[in-house]
Amino acid sequence: MNRRPAALLTLALAACGAAPPVPPSAPAPSASLTASYAARPELQDADSQAVLARYGDAPGLLAALQEAYGERPADHSRPQVPALTGLDLASDRLAYVKRTGWGSVANYTAQYGAYAGTALPYSGLDWTRDGCSAPDGVGLGYREDFRPACNVHDFGYRNLKVYERTAANRLATDDAFYANMKAICAAKGWYARPACYSAAYAYYQGVRIGGGSSF
Repeated sequence: MNRRPAALLTLALAACGAAPPVPPSAPAPSASLTASYAARPELQDADSQAVLARYGDAPGLLAALQEAYGERPADHSRPQVPALTGLDLASDRLAYVKRTGWGSVANYTAQYGAYAGTALPYSGLDWTRDGCSAPDGVGLGYREDFRPACNVHDFGYRNLKVYERTAANRLATDDAFYANMKAICAAKGWYARPACYSAAYAYYQGVRIGGGSSF
C-alpha cells in the first residue's frame, strides 16, 4: 500500500476540517536535584544559595542536605586505618600518620596537645597548620567553624605527601576531612545544620578539585 507524504496528509486533514497532528515537543529541562531545597528558609543565606547554584545537580550535595534534614542516616564514617604493630619504625610512623590524619578531631587534638613541637611519638612529623581556605562561592563564615577539621586535614596532607604520596591517600584524607566537617555540622541546631552541611560539601569539593598541588 502506498503511503502519502506527511505534507499531503496534513493538507488532506485540514481540508476535511480535522486538525493536523502536532509534532511532539522537546521535553522541558528538568530541575536540579536540589531544587526543592532552594526555597527553604534555612538555606536563604548567600553562601547556601551560591552552593546550590553551583552544585545543584551533584548527588553528593543532595545526600548532604538529606542528612542535614534527617531524610537519610548520617554518614560520618572515616577511612579504615592500619594498626600500629611495633615491629617496624617506618611502617608504624606511616600508620600513625594515617590514624591521626584520617581520624576524628578529638583524636587529633589529643595527639597535637601531647606531641606537637617534640620528636615524639615519631621524629620527622609536621604538626604545622594554617587553618582553612574558603572555596570559591563560599564566604569566610565557616572558616572558624571548620578550623578543627582543617587542622586534621593539614596534618594528613603535610605528612602523607612525605611518607606515602598516593592518590588513594589524598582521597582518604579528603574523605576524612568531609566526615569531620559533617560531624561539626551535626552538632549545630536544626536551623543552622542545612547551611553548614552545604558549606561542608563546598569545602570538600574545594580540596578535591584544587588541593592536588598541596599534596
